[in-house]
Amino acid sequence: SFKQYINESDPERIKEIIKRSYEDCDWILKKVHWFKSMFQVPLVTSSTIIPLEKYWDALLLYYSRPHLVNRKITAVSQGLLCKVQFNSKGIELPELLNRSAILYELRKKNSWDHIDQELLKSLLEPYDKNVQLTDVSIQELRDYSQEVFVSIRLLFPRLKNCLKALEVITFDKQHNTAVFLAVSDTDKSLVAPPFAYQIQLASTSNLRINVNSFENADTGHAEWLASKLFSKLLKWIEDSNAHKPCIQSLSLIRPEDYCSTYNRLKETYAEKLVQVIFNVFLIMCLWDTPYISDFFIKEWPKKAGTDPQKYVFEDIAITSYLICLWKEEAHVNFVDCGCGNGLLVFLLNQEGFEGFGIDIRRRAIWDIYPESVNLQVGAVNPNSLFPSCTWIIGNHSDELTPWIPIIALKSSPRTNYFVLPCCPYDFNGLKFIRKNTSVSTYADYLTYIEEISRKCEFQTNIDKLRIPSTKRTCLIGKRKTLTEEEQKSLVIEISAFVDQKISEKFVQRSAIEKVRNCTQLDRNLISGIVEICMNQLLSSQQHMEKSNGDLWNKGVGVAIPDLVQRIPKDVLRQLKQECGGLQTLLRNHRYLFEISNSIVRIRLPPCFETTSKYKAKPCWFSRNHPNGCLHEAEVCAYRH
Repeated sequence: SFKQYINESDPERIKEIIKRSYEDCDWILKKVHWFKSMFQVPLVTSSTIIPLEKYWDALLLYYSRPHLVNRKITAVSQGLLCKVQFNSKGIELPELLNRSAILYELRKKNSWDHIDQELLKSLLEPYDKNVQLTDVSIQELRDYSQEVFVSIRLLFPRLKNCLKALEVITFDKQHNTAVFLAVSDTDKSLVAPPFAYQIQLASTSNLRINVNSFENADTGHAEWLASKLFSKLLKWIEDSNAHKPCIQSLSLIRPEDYCSTYNRLKETYAEKLVQVIFNVFLIMCLWDTPYISDFFIKEWPKKAGTDPQKYVFEDIAITSYLICLWKEEAHVNFVDCGCGNGLLVFLLNQEGFEGFGIDIRRRAIWDIYPESVNLQVGAVNPNSLFPSCTWIIGNHSDELTPWIPIIALKSSPRTNYFVLPCCPYDFNGLKFIRKNTSVSTYADYLTYIEEISRKCEFQTNIDKLRIPSTKRTCLIGKRKTLTEEEQKSLVIEISAFVDQKISEKFVQRSAIEKVRNCTQLDRNLISGIVEICMNQLLSSQQHMEKSNGDLWNKGVGVAIPDLVQRIPKDVLRQLKQECGGLQTLLRNHRYLFEISNSIVRIRLPPCFETTSKYKAKPCWFSRNHPNGCLHEAEVCAYRH
């Protein structure tokens, strides 16, 4: 006890006693910190050494784009990211930034949407009145080596049955840790784990994910952290291309507006039934109730020949984006050039936006839309003008894509454009030839369209949509204010620019869609290819017994590239002009071949008991197979 020193009078001795007491207190604090830390439960630890720079690259990639791992998240709204100078010995920030404290302050504010430094100060000032917060960028966070940072943001769910959450992340650059905590009014249907978890580069340079208790470790959320998040972080660490700068999605609109709009449209148009009356020649719809995609899901393949799951939800997402983009505009009048199935025009019209779609071919699917939806058959070419339109849309507009900014420039001083490039075409209507071989053709094409837009003096922005497609980068051009003389001079300059780029006249897409499924090839050519493939499959003997006891060679599996090697080059050239080539041809002969994982095998002829619909068709095997048909005439599903 220190009472024994109460009568000590030697000043040097008193100094020594005081110094020793400080050392004892410091030891106790460290011991308590160690005692608390030992309850950190490691979920998973890497077996390899992780470089510090790659650790932070992967961690900040997860921070910037959490939806790449967590499929429950559709968007993130960043509230603040700041450096924290906090002096309160024995207390760490993650202890203070806990669920109860955060919910208390949010309920006092009575708002989840307005996140600023005041929220963080209200959590920290009771422990340090002199706490200092400094706003920083992600790059500044990356550059510091000793500081502590706190980020507060909102996570928006993909599904309507999930709740949005406020997420607080504490980055400790000195100890190479990041603590994530998602907070909502309830732990049910949360978009992220409802407890704090720590991503750490341990002192041994191993990647580790920790939680605070064994109870949290024994949950489905912990399993997700260990199996999904951890494996993704390791993959990013190994992949040097994962950390390259990329376009952030939904960067030009408010993510919260997009999420609410998308969920509303999906509920209105994708989840309710529509009453449809069929007659022999026409589909008639009752359009006096909210519209549906259950109808589209069932009837779209019959009318459009496409997968409705992809196109319906993709166009709902594009519509949601455009609604948010146009939120501040007093009046919108749009034209969708190359509108195709017309679904985007339908959705925008139903949401109250004036406009029409135009395409060179009428689609059968147009018949299901109400008469109020303005879809026109017509050609859009480089000389087309739309002076009454404030927005020109090019949604997968193919040959028209490079012309969209120029058409918008010439149409009127108030015409803007939105273009979502897909297949790359140049001004002459021919395929775009990549100039920069260090990037993909798609990336080079986006740069090319951006160059055209900037030459047209548009304020050009690039964004990435949330759609079920790999081609989801869009360009948005907004008109700058130009005088009449500047406008005329710019049009002349752009015309000269286009003349330099093309040596041939623009090739208009045909109004009659060319069939490209190998069915238009010469029949003798097709028979020859089938014979080559069949002989190759039968070249190795693998027998099975027929009902009469004879042997029947069913052949072996052969990879498609090996079959390609057996086909003459001039025949291959004709095949390559058809969509799908050899694989498409083999799939068209599915009664002879089956394909799995690029391996082709002979399909065994079916029995009449299994199906009777082929009985009128001749059996290919009975006429062409060296051992005849596998079945007797009365058993085979085909006619012998």
